[in-house]
Amino acid sequence: MINFNKVDRENDYYKIVQMSSKYRDGRNFPIDDVVISDKKVNLKAESPNEMGGFCISDFEHIFRWLIRGDTLCKVVIPEDSHIYRTESNNGIYVADKIILTNPVLIDDNYAMYLYENSALPEVSYFKALAACCIKGYNNTAIRVLKEKVNKSNQIIAIQEFENFCKKRENEYGIKTFDLELVKLIHRKLENIT
Repeated sequence: MINFNKVDRENDYYKIVQMSSKYRDGRNFPIDDVVISDKKVNLKAESPNEMGGFCISDFEHIFRWLIRGDTLCKVVIPEDSHIYRTESNNGIYVADKIILTNPVLIDDNYAMYLYENSALPEVSYFKALAACCIKGYNNTAIRVLKEKVNKSNQIIAIQEFENFCKKRENEYGIKTFDLELVKLIHRKLENIT
């Protein structure tokens, strides 16, 4: 079961969304307009798929969400909305209504900036490493690899990297393991000494 705690709507929250193209389901996120979730927040959720609402994060944890799109937006929580923090240590918040503001297109340099300002649990960096590879953030991927993976965590890093890439193949139908950066980083992960 996921435990939720109500939190202050005045804190700084962020969401990464796809702005350069629509999502596969045709959905898009307008800027400076209230967006209401199709699914109510389920405070009795047993799994993340049952949570409902919109997942958002704080700045220290937003790096883990790179796979979700190409644009970082600041999130305003409307007065008539509710926001909850999950008990995970990944900075996961859920709100039933949001307003996206201040869009910033994410490129490799901005991904690096998000990485430099992140404070994630170790395993989340391995997933974010895979996201960087899929998104083509070469310099960021190489730096995360050098700074976060070593011989003592190599096996879990490989497992998380591979699982993340496989999950994206299943969800989006993209051939992640055919991407050059994914292949390069995967080889480097396997050859850590």
